[in-house]
Amino acid sequence: MGRTAAAIEARERAHLLIRLAAIALGGTLVLLAGVGATSLAALILVLYLAAAVTVRYYPPLQRAPFVVPVLDLAAVTGLVLALPLELGPWILYAFAIGVAALRSGPIGAVAATALAVVGYDGALVARGEQARATDLWPVQALIAIGLVTAEIVWALGRQDVDTLWSRIHARALSGLTRQREPDELLRALVPELARLQSVRGAWVWTLAPDQRVRTTVTAGAAPPAEMIVSADAMRALRAPTPLERIVPDMSGLSIPISVDPALVIGVALVPIKDEDRPATIGAIHDLVGDAASLLGAAFERTRREGEIQALEATVRAIAEIDGERTQAGVLASTVVEAGRVGGGRAAIVRPTEGTAIVGDLPGGALAELARDRRLPAVVGAHETALAAQTLGTDTTVALVAISEGRVLAAVGPPDLLTARLPLLERIAQAARDRLAVVSERDAMQLAANELGRDVETLGGALRAKEDALATAVHELRNPLTAVHGYATLMSRNLQAVQGQLTQLERLMADLLSSEQRIQGGDAPVDAVGAAREAIARARVRGAKIDLDSPALPVRVAIGEARFAQLLDNLIANAMKYSRPATPILVTIAIEETGAGAPGREATGRVSVADQGIGIPPEDLARVFERFYRVGGSADAVAGQGLGLSICKEIVTAHGGRIWAESEGQGRGSTFSFTLPLAVGAPTT
Repeated sequence: MGRTAAAIEARERAHLLIRLAAIALGGTLVLLAGVGATSLAALILVLYLAAAVTVRYYPPLQRAPFVVPVLDLAAVTGLVLALPLELGPWILYAFAIGVAALRSGPIGAVAATALAVVGYDGALVARGEQARATDLWPVQALIAIGLVTAEIVWALGRQDVDTLWSRIHARALSGLTRQREPDELLRALVPELARLQSVRGAWVWTLAPDQRVRTTVTAGAAPPAEMIVSADAMRALRAPTPLERIVPDMSGLSIPISVDPALVIGVALVPIKDEDRPATIGAIHDLVGDAASLLGAAFERTRREGEIQALEATVRAIAEIDGERTQAGVLASTVVEAGRVGGGRAAIVRPTEGTAIVGDLPGGALAELARDRRLPAVVGAHETALAAQTLGTDTTVALVAISEGRVLAAVGPPDLLTARLPLLERIAQAARDRLAVVSERDAMQLAANELGRDVETLGGALRAKEDALATAVHELRNPLTAVHGYATLMSRNLQAVQGQLTQLERLMADLLSSEQRIQGGDAPVDAVGAAREAIARARVRGAKIDLDSPALPVRVAIGEARFAQLLDNLIANAMKYSRPATPILVTIAIEETGAGAPGREATGRVSVADQGIGIPPEDLARVFERFYRVGGSADAVAGQGLGLSICKEIVTAHGGRIWAESEGQGRGSTFSFTLPLAVGAPTT
C-alpha cells in the first residue's frame, strides 16, 4: 500500500472513529433524554451508524464530494431536533465539523460550521415556542468551534510542537464551550492553562477601584490572594503585559479577559528557551482570546438574564402594590418587594422623627443617612457614625423618596443597588401613586357614608310626611263628599250629617296619631249595620246599591271608624269605575276556615261587586300597591291610587286578608276582604 493510500485509509479510519464518538455521545444523550425522545433519536443513531459503516467500507461514496458532509450534518440536525435542548445536543455539530475539517481542510471546517449554524437555527425555528432566547448562545460556540477547528487543520502542516499546541487548544476550548456561567468558564480555563507545557501556574485577577488586585481562581503557582499595586501597574493590567511588572519574583504574562467586570488572566512560566517562548505565549494568547469571547457572551447572557429577572420582579412588585387596598398593606408590600429587587432588606423611615414605619432595619441610622440628602441616592453606611456603628462600615444603602416625610431604604450589594436604583424608584412611585389613590378613596368613602346617612334620614322624614299628607287627603275626601251630599238634603237627614262629621273628627284624630291603621282597642262593629249606613251614605250620592247579608248581626274585630273607612273606600271605588246608576252589590257572610278540624276559626267576609270597566288579569296583584293605577284608566278616572292600598293596610293590621277578582276588562270587579269575628260572636 502506497503512502497516499495509507493516508487515505488512516483518514477514513479517523472519520469513522469521530462518527462513532458522535454516535456514542448521542446515545448518552438519548439515555439522558428519557422515554419521550428515545424512539426518534435512537432511529437516527442507528441509521447514522449504518451510513458511517457504509461510507467507511464503500470507496465510491468516499469520493462523492458532498454526500459525506451532508450525511454528518443531516444526522446531527436530526438529533438536535429529537433531543431536548437542555442536554446540549448542538455539541454533536463539533464532530461533523471535525470530519469535514479532516476531509477538506480549513475550507471544509468553515463550510461545515456555516451549515451547522444554519441547521441549528433551523432546528430552533422548528421547535417554535420550546426554544428560548438563551438557546442561541451555542451559535457563537459553534462558530468558535468551527474557527478553532479550521485553525487546527491549517496548523497540521506545522512542526510537531505546533500540532501539539493545537490539539491542546482544541481540547481546552471544547471543554470551555460546555460552560454556561462565567465562573464555571473561568474555573475550566485556568486548569487548562496550567496544564500547558512550560506553565508553572495560572490564575484570575479581579481589579478593584481602590488599586486592590484580588486573586480568585488559581491552578499551580499563584501570587498572594490580595495585593495593592501602583497606579502604573493598574494601568498596565488593562493591556497584555509581562508578569514581572506586577509580580517581580514571577516570570510570565498577564492578559485582560474582561473589561466589565475587570478580570485579568495571569500565567507564570518556567524558564524556557527563547525559540520555544513565542509558541508557548502564542498558545496562551490563542486560548485566552477564544475564552474571552466565550466569557464575554456568558457575561452578557448573565447580565441580560439578571436584567430580565429584575424587571419581572419589579413588574410583580408594582402589581402587588397596586392590589393592596389599605395604606398599611401598600407600605408592607413596598418593603417586601424592594428588598427582593435590591437583593437584601428594606424599610420605610421618617427622617424627621428618626423612626422606621415598616421594616426591621434600624430607623435611626437610616434616617440619619437620608436626612438633608438629595434623593435618590446610593450611600455607604460609613458616611455617618450611627449608621457605621449600627449597619457596619461596608454596608451600602439605596435611598428613594416615597412621599413627603417618608423614605424607602434598601440594603444590599453596592453594584446591584446602583444598577437597580431606577427600579427601586419605580417601586417607590407605584407606592406613592397607590397611597394617593387609597387615601382619596378612603376620604370619598367616608364622605359618601356620611352623605348616605344624611340622605337616608331626610328621605325617611320626607316619605313619612308625604305618606301622611297623601293619606290625609284621601281619607278626608270620602266623608266630605258624604257631608256635601247630606248638606243638600239637610232638611231630611240632619242626624246623618252629624254622624259623618263625627266620623270625620275620628279620622282626623287617627291621622294625627302615631298609631294610625294599626289594630287598637276599639269595640267590635256589626258589619251588617255598618254596611247599611255606608250604603245609605252612598245612595245620597246617587249610587244604586243592594245588600246581601244574614238577618243576625255579624260582629267583626275592628273599630267602627275603620270598618266604615273600608266600606266607603271600596264603594267609592266601585262607583268611580262604573257607569252611573249601575247596580253595586255588597255581600256579607260568615266563613269557616279549617272546617272539621279541632280549633277551627270563623271569619266575616265582605264583598263589593260592580259591573264596571273591570281589571286585566296582569294588574290584579298590583291594584293594592300605593299610587298604582291600572293602565288606560289613569287618564279616564281621577284619583291618586291610594284608596285600595289604605284598605289593604287596615285589613292586614286587623289580621285579615283582602283581594280583587275580575274576569277581564268590561266585565266588572269584585273586591273582598275577611276579618276575624269578635270574641264571643256567633259563627253561624
